[in-house]
Amino acid sequence: MIIFNTTYHVDDELEASFIAWLKENYIPMALRREELSEPQLCRVMTTGEEDGSSLSLQFHVQDTEALSLWYKEMGVELTEALVSRFGDRVVGFNTLLEVID
Repeated sequence: MIIFNTTYHVDDELEASFIAWLKENYIPMALRREELSEPQLCRVMTTGEEDGSSLSLQFHVQDTEALSLWYKEMGVELTEALVSRFGDRVVGFNTLLEVID
């Protein structure tokens, strides 16, 4: 089992609308296919005084093959929708976490 994590950095004035968009659009669309499950949205707790906030969106996925299939079939479209809506005011990076226990 793998956790597919995307960490986003969001301009302060967009945080509420970005969270709403994730909940109302991104997550439901991501779950239309069966590769991803158990979405979890978290705030990254930081001690620095950087502008903006960081959020982590995680999904469970069986393996990297399933994730690759999901990305080809749905991930590209969702990334394009995010960029179209928020531009460079939201940036993100992906991390894969292997569940050990």
